[in-house]
Amino acid sequence: MNRRLFFKALVLTIASFSFKIFPSIKKEPISFDFGVASGDPTNTHVILWTKLTTPSSTNQEVNWEVSSDKDFLNIIVNGSYISEKENNFIVKIDAQIPIEVNAKKLFYRFESGGIYSETGTTFTLPVKNPNKFNIAFCSCSNYPSGYFNAYKEMARDADIDLVLHLGDYIYEYSREGYASSDAKKMGREVNPSNEIVTLDDYRKRYATYRSDKDLQLLHKSKPMIVVWDDHEITNDTWKLGAQNHSQDEGSFDDRKKNAIRAYYEWMPIREVKEREKIWRSFSVGNLINLMMLDTRLYGRERQLEIGTYFNNNKLNKEEFKKDLLKPRALLGKEQLEWVRNKVDKKYRWSIFGQQLLIGPKYLPKIFKNKEISNDSSYYASELAGEELPFNTDQWDGYPREREEFYKNISNSESNLILAGDSHNSWFSNLYDKNNEFVGIEIGAPAISSPSFGDTFKDKTGIIEYEFIKDNKDLVWVNGRNQGYVSLTITELDVEVQFKYVSTVKSKEYEVLEPDIFRVEHNKPYT
Repeated sequence: MNRRLFFKALVLTIASFSFKIFPSIKKEPISFDFGVASGDPTNTHVILWTKLTTPSSTNQEVNWEVSSDKDFLNIIVNGSYISEKENNFIVKIDAQIPIEVNAKKLFYRFESGGIYSETGTTFTLPVKNPNKFNIAFCSCSNYPSGYFNAYKEMARDADIDLVLHLGDYIYEYSREGYASSDAKKMGREVNPSNEIVTLDDYRKRYATYRSDKDLQLLHKSKPMIVVWDDHEITNDTWKLGAQNHSQDEGSFDDRKKNAIRAYYEWMPIREVKEREKIWRSFSVGNLINLMMLDTRLYGRERQLEIGTYFNNNKLNKEEFKKDLLKPRALLGKEQLEWVRNKVDKKYRWSIFGQQLLIGPKYLPKIFKNKEISNDSSYYASELAGEELPFNTDQWDGYPREREEFYKNISNSESNLILAGDSHNSWFSNLYDKNNEFVGIEIGAPAISSPSFGDTFKDKTGIIEYEFIKDNKDLVWVNGRNQGYVSLTITELDVEVQFKYVSTVKSKEYEVLEPDIFRVEHNKPYT
């Protein structure tokens, strides 16, 4: 037998009994139970996200690919990634996209162990000015409060290019907590059942939310840019504590670190060295300068507690006013300086995605009527009709920093300031203390969290009317419906549409007629 035939025979012999010598390696089942997502698109890169579900305790190799066609016949870029148990088997790719396909629709997917994920669609932000660009924004998606019907409608809206989520993507409460009365009936009880504090708690809560098929549909359909608000950590968070954190829950700093780690694991957000510095910017040609801000965590000093200014059911108004005007950080010096440097007149529109209502909001005089306000306490009647903030958690509690922010964005062609958090829809003209026009405020309704209408029922219409009457800069408010806002942005104007679903308590719903406003470049709405 010659040497070549000998080695061939040897290989065949070894192959025939190798499975007897070496035990077979059992492959663990792999699935992509939480779908796919993309986010933080720039002109050249986009984050691609998924999560493996596997009983394995070993790291897993995951392949990913981006194509210009849904059949993946023309692969643009691809690669592999090691998904680690330590990092919750998250896969996050910062994919560099060739400039030749800038702003074009792209398809992406993941594969591991011969199993493929769903296919997602995404794109990079245009380098050149588009004729128009469409942004949707939303906030306050409380899983036990109702179905994510508005997410489904955003996913279905072919006109939307990009989605901004302005916070309260999850809520931290226990199963018996806020807005959970209908959860069991709707099959929307959260896991874990306790209020979330540990890293494992936060991971399980995100898993509950991301199991929702309407949210999965939105993530696979559109790229999303996100910022957190308080409930991603706990209610009324500031940099050193929170209203909903007590000593028996351990260190607040540890809780905050757990929340931030889980957030970066589960959200399609670009990794940075200092994760608490979540503010960042994006550009669409010279049409849009999008700046995402953090008004919640990094720079915020503790908000005033109005209750401490009451004595014998009477508000000490002078003391309250005096303390309101003291220096108090919301963005903080570092972020304020970043904003000042980022604003640039070369952009037609400066858009600020942030968490809180910025324009003054005063409680209408009608709240002195306890039958209207549903409030038998002294709180509402003492604040009603006064030019004093009733919610110091918003920018109203930080008036000096608000004026500093207005000054820092004055070197802009035109400002749109977006807000979440309030669960209601708002549209306001913004003016500084010298009555100079600053820009337009657009506040988003909740995806599913309770609104005015859930509290005041058939009195909601009169309360909306009184809010507009007693707040000179407020153009319009809707406290009845859940939904989202879409912006169609052109060189000349922005069409603002408040889009609503008829209910969040049933999967059967109707899409309501939108409320529409047209914002002209650098002009107050009239």
